[in-house]
Amino acid sequence: MLAKNQGELKLSIAILFEDSNVIVINKPAGLLMHPKNDQDQSSSVFSVFSSQLAPADNLRGGIVHRLDKDTSGVVIMAKNESTLEFLQQQFAARTVDKTYLALVWGHLSHPKARIELPVRRSLKSPNVMAVHPSGKMSISQYQVLAEYKDYSYLSIDIHTGRTHQIRIQFAHLGHSVVGDKLYGKKALPQGLARQFLHAEKLSILLPNKKVKKTFYAPLPADLSSFLGGLE
Repeated sequence: MLAKNQGELKLSIAILFEDSNVIVINKPAGLLMHPKNDQDQSSSVFSVFSSQLAPADNLRGGIVHRLDKDTSGVVIMAKNESTLEFLQQQFAARTVDKTYLALVWGHLSHPKARIELPVRRSLKSPNVMAVHPSGKMSISQYQVLAEYKDYSYLSIDIHTGRTHQIRIQFAHLGHSVVGDKLYGKKALPQGLARQFLHAEKLSILLPNKKVKKTFYAPLPADLSSFLGGLE
């Protein structure tokens, strides 16, 4: 990603929808959402689209929500401050529908279940999340789509937006996301270059609309290829 200039990088990012208020993209893996600080010169979603986004601040602009660097999928951004506030209110009220696709290690006890776990930042490392009684509740609901010899392929709806929510929840259950270098304890499988986690679907109400609009991002080629080679 960093080898490309901003124009080339923008051309490589699929725009799923755009109007006068929002831009919806399929974020590729390996790209940050926004710089870490004023000195960070890394390419990011913000650096690519900053000229089109609401000028909320000089680091995030119209970035409404985030995906981890190595997670791909649907991201919605606001072009103006009124839309930014409108969208942020929906995320805060948990009225946005978000579905992820993930491959996890092992086989789960139930084909579908709801997960409710309190999570907070680790006292030992602020960049790591941990399940802890004093944490904020994280809620997800999963369904097993397919089982393989060593893995389970899941569809996961998240009802809260805690940092690293899916990754910490399934790691805590003993079924970490395949390829997760932070929470997983197993080596990256041959043929996979990053964590197998993709934001497939986002349903949200847009300004001046009466019904939610749903955006889909297909499973990217690297994950699809790895999945297709499993037994």
